[in-house]
Amino acid sequence: MAAIVRTERAERVFVSYHQLVVSDREYDEGHPDHSDDELASSRPGIAVIWTGVHTGFLDVTIRLATAAPPMPRPGEWEEGTEVDLVTLTGETVLCGLMGDPPAQFPDLTPQGPGRYRMRVHTRGRSLNNKAYGQVCPEVYVITIWPVDVGPGAAARYREMAAHEPPTRSDRLRAWAREQMMNEPGRPARRVKHDQPSSTAVQETSGATP
Repeated sequence: MAAIVRTERAERVFVSYHQLVVSDREYDEGHPDHSDDELASSRPGIAVIWTGVHTGFLDVTIRLATAAPPMPRPGEWEEGTEVDLVTLTGETVLCGLMGDPPAQFPDLTPQGPGRYRMRVHTRGRSLNNKAYGQVCPEVYVITIWPVDVGPGAAARYREMAAHEPPTRSDRLRAWAREQMMNEPGRPARRVKHDQPSSTAVQETSGATP
């Protein structure tokens, strides 16, 4: 029988670009697209919850379970979905894009590498707020439980990740890196922080736009 073994709440989780990220630590392999599910999507190593607010703070509760818990009562939440959460390292954190994990949130996948399920419920997301201060109109409950974990699972999902076709996000990131590397004159315009300010001004003004 499913049991909730830990519950933690953070009333002010910073989020930017509509993205609340649940991922392996130090993950930097591109985010999943959200064409199939407008609330959450995933790929091996990362899941993204798409928020209504672009930049601001969310009220987020994390629940860790031993198995799939009962669904909430009808009408308790406005939206909900479930996605796979595959961790290749067994060390999974939650934070807003370009933010830091809340200190009170635990490792979300304590049983180690493998496949988990992540259930997301929310209310207030349809408000699609712009940046706001103290009031958190968006509330989330995220429930996670193990499905297939351990060394064998880690090997299977690592192989799956290696053969996964690139997403649109990956292609955009690769294109941006390529443009940065191939831009004429970019290295000449780069100014080192340890240079005197007069030298920096001379180098920058002498570069060709």
